Formats: sequence, C-alpha cells, structure tokens
Amino acid sequence: MIKIKSLHHLRFHVQDLKLSEKFASDFGLQTVSGNAETVYMRSASSAAYNYVAERSSESKLAAIAFSVDSISDLQTAVAQHGATPIRMVDGPGGGQAVSLHDPDGLPIDLVFGIAEHTPEPLAANMVFNFGHDKYRKNQAQKLAQDGPAQLMRLGHVGIYVKDYARCARWYQDILGFLLSDDMYAGNPNNKICGFFRLNQEDMPVDHHTIFLMQYGKSDLHHMSFEVQDFEKQFVCHKWLLARGWEPVWGVGRHLLGCHIFDVWMDPNGYRFETFSDTDLFDTHYKPGSYNVEGLPVDTWKDGPAERYFGEMPEEMKKSMLAPQGH
Repeated sequence: MIKIKSLHHLRFHVQDLKLSEKFASDFGLQTVSGNAETVYMRSASSAAYNYVAERSSESKLAAIAFSVDSISDLQTAVAQHGATPIRMVDGPGGGQAVSLHDPDGLPIDLVFGIAEHTPEPLAANMVFNFGHDKYRKNQAQKLAQDGPAQLMRLGHVGIYVKDYARCARWYQDILGFLLSDDMYAGNPNNKICGFFRLNQEDMPVDHHTIFLMQYGKSDLHHMSFEVQDFEKQFVCHKWLLARGWEPVWGVGRHLLGCHIFDVWMDPNGYRFETFSDTDLFDTHYKPGSYNVEGLPVDTWKDGPAERYFGEMPEEMKKSMLAPQGH
C-alpha cells in the first residue's frame, strides 16, 4: 500500500492566468514563481507550493497531488497500480512524481522529494474568555488586520465522484486513507459520501484530507486551507467581499469534522475554502455513519444544500435513493 504523507498541491488549467492569480492572492496565497504560462503559489507552510495555475484554452482541474513518504511509494505506484514512469518535477523545489487516475478518471499525482522552505511565523493566537474560564485579563485583545488570511497549510479537498463505493475502496486500498465518517441516502447500505483521513497511526490527524461525494460527475468540489481561528475567517470574508469576489457559503460550522468553514468561488468556477478548529483523530477512532437527509451543511444557519454542493443533476436525484449494488 502507498503511504500518503500529506496533500501537497492542486494544478489547474485556467483561461485567464492573471485573474486567477489575483483571486488566489486576495484569498491569501503568495506567488513563488511565474511567467506568462504558469504560476506557482504557496501558503505559509513549508510546502514549496500548494496551487499551480497553467494557461489553457479551457479551465479545468489538471491534477490533485499528494506527497508520499518515500521513493518506494512511487515505485509501488508504477509497478502495481499502473502509474506513469517516475519523472522529475518541473517546478520550485524539484522532486519526483508519477501520475495515475482514480476509478472515475480523476488525475492524481504522487510527489516525493520536493524541497521545502522554512514556514512563515504565524501571528499570535487570540486569547479567548469563556463563560467560566477567563484568560484575557488586563490586556486588550489583538484583532486581525483587514487583508487576506494567513493560510497555514493546504488541508483537504472535496471531490465529486460518479461511483462512491468504487472510489472509496480505491482511496482506502491504494492510497491508504482511513474512513472517518460516511453518509447514506435512505438505506444505510446506500453510502453516497465519505470523509477520509491520513493514516499516521497514533499521531492525531485532521478528520479528513479528502471528502468524496457521489454527485454524477468526476471533478473537484473545493480545496481548503487552514487558518488560525474564526476571527481571521470573518476578517478575510469581509476583505474578499470588498474586492468583489463571489461568496458561496460561510462563515459557518460543519457538523462532521466540526470545523468552521468559509467558501468562495474563484474565476474558474472552483471553490476555495478556509477552515479552522477541526476534529483530530488517530487510528483508534471508530467511523460513524449518518443519514444525509436532514443532516445540515451548516449548524449555524440554514440554506439549500445545492448552494454548497452545486446543482445536482436530475438523474442523480433519482438515483440517490436507489441501491448501488456494490
């Protein structure tokens, strides 16, 4: 089995490279290098980059890239899972990579050896006063300044899939992800969505690094970056509104994973999200299973699920309650 270390970057084809870079910059990403054809951008983490935009005649997701523990993981992907031959990475930090596809055809890159840089220092944490626990005494709270969020790292992606059962098996059996929670429609055996976390044994990790949702297509739903706290998210929300970008949903709190989230649409129709305060699990956590009907997208406020997930095809609505036969 391949051992995934982290989500590393996403690569997109975009029609308007300058506009895509402008949105990502307002969102909080920083340009590492770029030319008239390609832009590499990073968060405040040690990763060389987290977002790659390449000029093209059409806008689409080009690949989701995960970093692996060793070169042997790349070799395993080639020898056992039909990945492309190992190649050198043409981007900041060098490294090596292979490419393969999930069962729905979504392009997946595995990378190893991309040089890292020193993470940026983070702003000081806020000091919160709670009902019976008061920590901020004789000091004024230091609030975040207007501007883009300081993105700590690329944390997770949400992925549309055509066949949830088949894709869930692939991400677990081939890439080694662990199920945290899943959702079903109608019959508990009719699984249609699932949250999957990294397998780092006894080290607690995010509730999920990938979220798979059966939605009649194969594509990216959203990419999500961690920020320090919800204060930064509200300030960034105000900042992005002032610059005319399109809000999708937020600031809100999910029930599963419990993280606070804020989602924005980029110029290419892809959702960029900030998150904070997520649940952490190790390998001892037992998965939960929930009925998707009546499960809120946001525990703080109501709204149609289609606003968050996108319009569902009519044939998908009809098939949601049909047994999947897997």
